[in-house]
Amino acid sequence: MIINPSWTSSSTTSTDWTLHQLAPYIGRMKTSMARSLIESFSRPNDLIADPFCGCGVVPLEAVAAQRHVIAGDWNPYAVTLTRAKLFAPATLADAQTRFECVWNTSRTKLATEELEMVPSWVKQFFHPETLRSALAFRDACICHNDFFLLACLLGILHHQRPGFLSYPSSHLVPYLRDKKFPRTEYPQMYEERDVYKRMEAKLRRTYRRFPVLSNSERRVVHADARRFPTKDNIQAVITSPPYMNELDYVRDNRLRLWFINRSLPAGIELAGRNRERAYISLIRTVCKRLAKHIRRNGYFILVVGEATRGLGHAGNTKRLTRTAFELESVLQQFECTQMFYDRIPDIRRARREYRGTKGETLMVFRKRC
Repeated sequence: MIINPSWTSSSTTSTDWTLHQLAPYIGRMKTSMARSLIESFSRPNDLIADPFCGCGVVPLEAVAAQRHVIAGDWNPYAVTLTRAKLFAPATLADAQTRFECVWNTSRTKLATEELEMVPSWVKQFFHPETLRSALAFRDACICHNDFFLLACLLGILHHQRPGFLSYPSSHLVPYLRDKKFPRTEYPQMYEERDVYKRMEAKLRRTYRRFPVLSNSERRVVHADARRFPTKDNIQAVITSPPYMNELDYVRDNRLRLWFINRSLPAGIELAGRNRERAYISLIRTVCKRLAKHIRRNGYFILVVGEATRGLGHAGNTKRLTRTAFELESVLQQFECTQMFYDRIPDIRRARREYRGTKGETLMVFRKRC
């Protein structure tokens, strides 16, 4: 099977299912890439595994394509988004009914919601009454075990646009933009925000282009990839490991992460002086754990972000080639059949002047026996 890299041609933001846009996530896989890999290397009713599922691009595309899915991530924000997408209400009417139920529960919690225990760095983003209402709704979502509505809340948590809940701030990595939008000149941006109306609008946007999800089996787990639950007869592992030394998923998602657990989690630490070796060790461990559960002629597909700090393009290519060679030594029953480099355009990156990851390398390993 030869990859047809159709995902490199143009942006699909205006045609993607809006469920993919439930909430922002830095470093996510292209939806068109995920769709192409699933269609190329599996068939309906096959099992797809993604131990670094991030915001759920591969799992959602797989379920929509009638594949069975097992997905996981160590990041609570990633797990929340993936569960929200895979177990979303089928229609806008169903979502609105659930919303009204959870909202009514949140009003009973609002009376007892206090802000004294909320960290000051969280409080600085919100009008106090907006924060009280949002936290009460968050608590109601947890009470109802409703990851979909919680993810919708996280999706409108911070930005400078009127449809969001915070004071003027950036959309991806949370930091206030009060110098660009001074309170004296933009007083309306610092007023209380109506959580109910903004959640209603968020639901309508989410269902603008909505996929028909199959009845295939799906499971999402909160787990370190090194302890990802295994299941036999996997047709393809399709996954994009966290970018080595390039992104801090706790720092970049700190406000949304705090809302999920009212605390911040510890990330996967790539300990030691040589982070590259630690990173390769992480990937080797995951590969070794899952390889034996992939069936004959199945695939292990990795989308690896390049690390450009201290490396020229030639140095990075050499490192990736070495990585592929080392992974083949772990995946002893596999052969690397394809490698494809894909440049990430500026418009897809969180920081346009960022000198870190600017491209990804796709590695396809096929199981021979």
